[in-house]
Amino acid sequence: MKTQQTFPHSLSDGTVRLFNDQGFVVTPDVFARAELLTLGAAVDDEVARRSAHDTREVSAKSTYEQSFVQCMRLWETSNTVREFICDGRLAGMAAQLLRVPSVRLWQDQALYKESGGRETDPHQDQTFWPIGDAPLVSVWIPFDAVTHSNGAMAYVPESHRAGGLKPVDITHTTEPYDILNDPKLAQRTPKWMEVDAGDMIWHHGYTIHQAAANTSAATRRVFTVVFIADGCTRRKSWPTFPLDRDQVGVGDQIAGVGMPVLWPKPDTVPPVPEQQGVLLGVQSRVV
Repeated sequence: MKTQQTFPHSLSDGTVRLFNDQGFVVTPDVFARAELLTLGAAVDDEVARRSAHDTREVSAKSTYEQSFVQCMRLWETSNTVREFICDGRLAGMAAQLLRVPSVRLWQDQALYKESGGRETDPHQDQTFWPIGDAPLVSVWIPFDAVTHSNGAMAYVPESHRAGGLKPVDITHTTEPYDILNDPKLAQRTPKWMEVDAGDMIWHHGYTIHQAAANTSAATRRVFTVVFIADGCTRRKSWPTFPLDRDQVGVGDQIAGVGMPVLWPKPDTVPPVPEQQGVLLGVQSRVV
C-alpha cells in the first residue's frame, strides 16, 4: 500500500476549516455529470433489486420505514458502487476534512425517501455505534436537486462541539429524545440545505442533522458513505454488525475486510466480505 499520495480531489483550507468550525460543508463538482448518472443508475438498480419484494404503500410501513427505503453496504454487491467508493476521491476528501492521514470505510447506504415519506428526526450518527469519539464523517450525495419540499437536509451549526449527546431512537421503538433541546447545545436552530444534484454535503459524526418530509411526487434519491479514521478502537460491546462480523472486540483496533482502508488509496480494490448483511433495512446483529 502506498504511504504518500496526492489527493485526487484537493480541498481548500477554507473548506476544511468551515467543516471543522460548523460541523458540515458542501463540496460541489466532485463527480462529473456522466459519473453521477452512472453511480445513480447503479444505486437505483440495487435499491430496486433489494426492495422488489416490498410492495407496501408508505402509509402501511413502520414509522422508521416511512422515513426512507434503506439499503446498506452497496459496495459489497455492486461493482460500480465499489469502484466509486474505492477510487480515492471520497476517502481522500474524508481524510482532509478529518485532518487524519488515513481513513477506513465504515458503511455506505442508499436512503431513498419516497413520495409521502415522513421527516427524519434530528439526531447524531455517532452515538449509534460503540466507537467513542473516533473521528467520523459522512458524505450525503443527492442524485437529483433537493429542496425542502422533497426531503432536504438540515444541520445544527457547531453542534458537533457538544460531543456525544443522548442517542435519538429514530426507529421509534421508543419515544425519540428531543435532542434540539439538549442543554449542552450552544445553537439549536437547524440550517436547511437545498442543493443541486451532485452537491455533496459532508457532516461530522456528532453534528445534529435531520431531513424534511417528501411532499413531492418523486422519490428523493440519495447515497451516503461514512468514513472513520484508521487506528480507532471499539469502546463498547453492544451489537454492531460491521464490528461483530470482523470479530472486533472491545479495546481492539477497528479493522477487517468489511472496513477496509480507503485512504491512502489501496493498490487494488479491496475484496468483498464473504459474509454479507441484510439487503434491506438496518442491521445491528450478525445473523
